[in-house]
Amino acid sequence: MLIRCAEIDGQIFDVRVQERIETIAPCLTARHEEEVIDAGGCALLPGLWDHHIHLFATDAVQRSVDCSPQVVANKKQLAEELLGVSGKGWIRGFGFHESTVGEITRYDLDEFGINQPIRLQHRSGKLWVLNTPALSALGLVEPKNLHEGQEGVECDKQGIPTGRLFRMDGWLTKTLASTQPPNLSILSNQLLSYGVTGVTDASYTNTSATQSLFDHKRRRGEFTPHVVLMGDKTVLGGPLKIMLDDDNLPDLDALVVRIDDAHLQNRTVAFHCVSRVEFLFALAALQQAETRGRDRIEHGGIIPLEMAPVLATLGCRVVTQPGFILHRGEQFRRLLDNSEIKDLYRYQSLLDAGVAVAASSDAPYGPLDPWQIMQAAVSRTTEADLQLGVDEAVCPEEALSGYLSHPQHPGDVQRRLVVGEQADLCLLDKSWQQARLNLNQVKVKCTWMAGLLVYSREPNTSSECSPK
Repeated sequence: MLIRCAEIDGQIFDVRVQERIETIAPCLTARHEEEVIDAGGCALLPGLWDHHIHLFATDAVQRSVDCSPQVVANKKQLAEELLGVSGKGWIRGFGFHESTVGEITRYDLDEFGINQPIRLQHRSGKLWVLNTPALSALGLVEPKNLHEGQEGVECDKQGIPTGRLFRMDGWLTKTLASTQPPNLSILSNQLLSYGVTGVTDASYTNTSATQSLFDHKRRRGEFTPHVVLMGDKTVLGGPLKIMLDDDNLPDLDALVVRIDDAHLQNRTVAFHCVSRVEFLFALAALQQAETRGRDRIEHGGIIPLEMAPVLATLGCRVVTQPGFILHRGEQFRRLLDNSEIKDLYRYQSLLDAGVAVAASSDAPYGPLDPWQIMQAAVSRTTEADLQLGVDEAVCPEEALSGYLSHPQHPGDVQRRLVVGEQADLCLLDKSWQQARLNLNQVKVKCTWMAGLLVYSREPNTSSECSPK
């Protein structure tokens, strides 16, 4: 295949690709019967990589009820949203927050008068609230001795489950797998339409069995982009994921041992760090570890500026989500004090300190569209169009750079279009100089993986990418 008149690093080139990039030159002659694509001066980039996403959860959210504060302002509206779901079987809601609906339990959900089993996921992702029919279906309705995997079931003083389940995603996924099998084909196409050709699934519940499941889905063509998995000690290739919760921190000495063991196996560790306490605890563990790795802070929700040089010294990178500034910025303004807002989802100050940083989605908890996320990193505007942490804004090139970095080394030197590299490519609908003015307006015309066209826009659009 020959791609004509593609903009690469501000210059116009022709690019010949097979499975890999074969030639890049100012002018190439088409071979006999060679497929030719006219890029029309639009930007040609390496395929993007989302360094932090939760694939099964994102697929589930797309088949679920949005209960986020942007949609639900009180319990009455929560009931209306759930009552609007018709049919049989489970009702799944996502994104609820106590700032609008308060602390809810099974009894609050039971008052809605819905006989179907309901499970609602908190905006943080760490809490599920189930109604009584759901608890009954899972065998959790009566007081009993908890089995393995059920330690997160909250009970009242009488030992009766309240319907609140903490950090039980793995158990729920396994228990409900037969009733709600995941299908990732729609999500696969969405990612390809954004130019995303690879993802890192950051779910801490991933195991070797999850790895086999993803391999199976890719072989059968249900999910096209490359996948690297974080997960437990049985997962090969990706970082060891370590969850931290303010109110349930692990033993520090034992955590240091886990870090050293991972490093001895040539694995990095990735810490879930949303709060200041979680971040400082992770940093203390990394400082005590005997060995150093290119470890990761996931989210970096609150990072004190004076700790940035420590991150740089440790060689630790931050995989952040500026999309939360856009989608949750007004809530942050209401709920956080000024010192926390100042430390919120840092970006430019970390780069200035020598820390590698990459943006990502954290979908389904954050927006999926990488171009929207990049624009949020540039503008730092909330949903009310107010700026939050303007000093942390980065230039468009820096925002893009993280999405072009290597999956094992997010935030490091970005991948570029050079001869010999695998032809995972995305073609934008405009030049980079036009695109950088407003990344929200970027559309992807075509996406290729290993030289094969895996996405093109609808043929009735003016920006169609069609072979000549």
